[in-house]
Amino acid sequence: MENLIQEISAKLKEWSALFQSQHQLQYGALAVYLLLWLLSSGSLTTTIWVAVGVGLGWMTGRGSRQES
Repeated sequence: MENLIQEISAKLKEWSALFQSQHQLQYGALAVYLLLWLLSSGSLTTTIWVAVGVGLGWMTGRGSRQES
């Protein structure tokens, strides 16, 4: 069981590193997230506000990572 947890943890770290290094993958994930949000909420206005919030959070995260 401990072996399985270590393998899963290693895979998640690998996927996380890949996701962080591939900007196209990040943009694709964001686009899919916003599309799913639009389909589930049914409100374009709410989706736009969510996109703005996600974008601001993303820029803040990128800025703090670049300062380090």
